[in-house]
Amino acid sequence: MKKKLAMALMVAVTMGVTGTAFADSNPFLDVPAHHWSYNAVSQLAKDGIVDGFNDQTFQGDKTMTRYEMAQVVAKALGKMDKADVEDKALVKKLYTEYQSELNGMNVRVSALESDVKSIKDQVGNVKLSGFIRTKYDSDRVNNSNANSGNKHTYMDLQGTMKVNDQWEGHFESEMYKNYTNHSWSNGTSGAQGNDSDTNGTIQKVWAAGQIGNVSATVGRKWWGFGQNVIIGHSGDGIKLDVPIGKTTASIFNIRLSQANYTTKALADFENTSLYGLQLQGDVMPNLNVGLMLGGNTNSSDSGVISLGWPTYDSFKEVNKWGAIALSYRFANDFTFLADFTKTNADKYNTSQEYRLNYKWADINTPGSYQLYARYFKFQRQGDICHDDEWNTLAADAKGWVIGGDYVLAKNIIWTNFYSEQTINLSGPTWNQAQNSKRKLFRTQFDFHF
Repeated sequence: MKKKLAMALMVAVTMGVTGTAFADSNPFLDVPAHHWSYNAVSQLAKDGIVDGFNDQTFQGDKTMTRYEMAQVVAKALGKMDKADVEDKALVKKLYTEYQSELNGMNVRVSALESDVKSIKDQVGNVKLSGFIRTKYDSDRVNNSNANSGNKHTYMDLQGTMKVNDQWEGHFESEMYKNYTNHSWSNGTSGAQGNDSDTNGTIQKVWAAGQIGNVSATVGRKWWGFGQNVIIGHSGDGIKLDVPIGKTTASIFNIRLSQANYTTKALADFENTSLYGLQLQGDVMPNLNVGLMLGGNTNSSDSGVISLGWPTYDSFKEVNKWGAIALSYRFANDFTFLADFTKTNADKYNTSQEYRLNYKWADINTPGSYQLYARYFKFQRQGDICHDDEWNTLAADAKGWVIGGDYVLAKNIIWTNFYSEQTINLSGPTWNQAQNSKRKLFRTQFDFHF
């Protein structure tokens, strides 16, 4: 009788002290089989925000406890920087649902140590990311070796610093080392990466944030549009973006900070400001279109650019230009991209590029891949400063590229492509003869972190 009474009293005390809280947020209660959480976590797993559970495989066919589900949410919280808008909304909804369980995880649990550290890092003031690349080129112009500097190891390090809820600071540092010599450069004068530009110093610093409904970016950074045909370069500038329905209207003013063989349209790029208006948005399902109209201050006294030695031609300096860029996804796995640009130069005043992509490689999904074919024709005065993609696409060049990317393991991508080109359509580039024939093969591995 005494034993029964003692047991009843113990149960009553236990239920009285913990009964309500335990019933409301018992972490060991099963989440119902048809609860919305399962679909949410499945979507996050598909998008690479949730890597797995215990054995690295999301147990989509297994009923989970609230404690197990909270563990998954903790993993997702540690990857908020990689989530898009929809995935961030899902994570926030899951956090609200399992907040009591997450709050209760202040007790040390060895299985969650890495997740707890990830969450602490995520809410810290500075986040670092980037990639390390090993690259090799076989580059031949008129059957002679060219551009040996594209055999190198490279690192890109980017930092994001939280200023407040509306603003962030950013910086970027680049460095690389040639396999073929001991200098910190790519072996090409005036091209990407002379010693002072990619020797591990901080080359780019900018701030980005909101002023009411306007997004603002100011500082030295990479600026691009579409496939980076009209502009794809580093520079000092400011850009303001205003949403108008499904369209974003932008105004910008940029001064280029890095010369290479694609800045030939400007006589004095260091003292030339680029300004303009950009519109970007979805005009119909799966079709995105961008328009850009711009101009630049004329920094040449004569308004005429000469090719220099040996002189083959001269040009009116560009000061007005425009571009259209479109991206159209069709048949699920195919995407077609096209850029066309035109300047007010008196000749050689258009540039264009077309690309057909099959699938897209996802660094979070081992085994994913993409294949593509490209055609380009860049005239000397046809764009302001297209991205030369590490000396892949020179000014005064036309040709094609076929290639692909394959994700060997999470965050490790293997890239290969082959290109045949005709360069120097209107004058000397790299001091080669006009209409030189180029054959370029590249293989590289990128290790993202």
